[in-house]
Amino acid sequence: MDGITEPVVLVLGHPIAGNPAQFALERAFASMDVGWRVFSCDVPPDRIDEAIAGAEVLGFRGLLLDQNLVTRLDEGAERSDLYWRGNPSESRWHTENVLSTWLETEIRKHFESLETEIGPLLWIGTPDPSFPSKIASEQSHSPIAWASTEAIEHARLIAIAETVDVSQWPRCQNATLVVDFANPENDLDQIRSLGYTVLGREQARIGILLESIQRWTGKQPMVDVLNEAIEEYLAV
Repeated sequence: MDGITEPVVLVLGHPIAGNPAQFALERAFASMDVGWRVFSCDVPPDRIDEAIAGAEVLGFRGLLLDQNLVTRLDEGAERSDLYWRGNPSESRWHTENVLSTWLETEIRKHFESLETEIGPLLWIGTPDPSFPSKIASEQSHSPIAWASTEAIEHARLIAIAETVDVSQWPRCQNATLVVDFANPENDLDQIRSLGYTVLGREQARIGILLESIQRWTGKQPMVDVLNEAIEEYLAV
């Protein structure tokens, strides 16, 4: 889709209602003064591969999957969440797990600011496939929504996939970074009040959109534009 037709990107989700991605992307494209358009469609998980293939054939410039459609495939690989063309003439998409890319960048920035190595990592709940798990050399795993005080105090990086009782956590003594994958998310303000640095679902949403726009257009919008658009959408 080039020439006299505006570049168009597609957002897929199930359900798609309540997803602020289209609204935020349109606001971001307008702020950047680029003539890109966004469509959103609801696609059930068992039809997602057909939808991706169809969008590629139809010439969409990019595609973004809601995280509820990013699952393990039968062969053990993971479906990408972001699709884009390096230039309008390319017939096939490039693909990437952009949530994983964004998380790895944020984790590395946190530990670089502390001038220390990454980890140890503690997983609470079932590990999320989008987490760059090999980023930490030392790892431990609590398969239930609980971890001992000793395990939490030992960790410098904690990833949570379940609702946890934060009232039982010790105060943070070593600038530990917490990544919350739980849905609904945990009480992030309570975790922060204990001294932990936290990355939650809303920050991940912004990160995914920033990375997506960068791949699609080669440019980045102001973060405040995306934040304000999502806040406005969710307040309606």
